Amino acid sequence: MKRAFEIFFWCVVVLIGLPVFAVVVYTIVPKQNDTGKSTGVSDVKLASAPVSSLAPTGDIAETFSFLSPATQIQRDEKERAIKGKIVEWKLPVYNVSERNGFIVIQTKSRPDIVGTFCYVKASDAIKRYVLSLRENDLITCKGEIAGTAMRNIEIRPAILR
Repeated sequence: MKRAFEIFFWCVVVLIGLPVFAVVVYTIVPKQNDTGKSTGVSDVKLASAPVSSLAPTGDIAETFSFLSPATQIQRDEKERAIKGKIVEWKLPVYNVSERNGFIVIQTKSRPDIVGTFCYVKASDAIKRYVLSLRENDLITCKGEIAGTAMRNIEIRPAILR
């Protein structure tokens, strides 16, 4: 009887657990967007670049929200449409980390506002500033939309205003 239970248990784990694990990994792991790749836009050019009328609310927030009814192909199409646009958005901070020579400021995602990863070139002045940031502090991130990751917009390169 014990052996039958073991066989049944492992069959359930394999038949249900592995597909669920695969879906979770596929959903969480970001697409490869060449995070360290430079787009050639300098901070000086970025500071004076005209800003598009794209907002972090409305259609973008609805498309990339975790509770969005949008399909993957719809998100991919929206990503292609917004990629390369210069935006300047005031957003609430969620987390700050350092990656590949960039300070990465992750902003909060809410049903009415899209989350972002704002990639700012690491410098001593920027590091001092981001060390003072706390969750929910507002930052103004200006930069080029480089793509998406985990239903968040990647803004790279970026500057803080």
